[in-house]
Amino acid sequence: MTTRIVVGLTQKIGQPNFGSLGATCQIEVDLTDRPDSARLTERIRNSFTLCQREISRQLNLQRGNDPLLLPEPEPGRNASCGTREPLPNRTSPSHQRKATDAQLRAIHAIASKANVRLGTQVQADFGVDSPSRLSIRQASELIEKLKLQLEHR
Repeated sequence: MTTRIVVGLTQKIGQPNFGSLGATCQIEVDLTDRPDSARLTERIRNSFTLCQREISRQLNLQRGNDPLLLPEPEPGRNASCGTREPLPNRTSPSHQRKATDAQLRAIHAIASKANVRLGTQVQADFGVDSPSRLSIRQASELIEKLKLQLEHR
């Protein structure tokens, strides 16, 4: 009889201006022998620790940091079970994640208050015809710019 344990962790970190970063790790371990309770607990804890390290590494890569220079996460910190979200390829412009719905709502609300013509603004600043064509990073930049315009009215 084979015993299988499945350990999964997901972490999502909020970013300024309605953005977020996320990473997921799932490990499946088949145990051919029948481990005692202490050994099984140790295998589970080791799997969680490995997932926490890999999640931390992936989030640091997404932030553009060198994961080898950053400290390991504390066991159990910001970890929860969940489903996997695909991670974006940050190196290729064609694979950039699009602006989130929350970012787009913020852009429209702030632009309306500041009396800014969004089509003209996004064309001039980013070379696109609509805010929905912005990446997450571009949307964050636009939100900050619109906030400044609103403050200086």
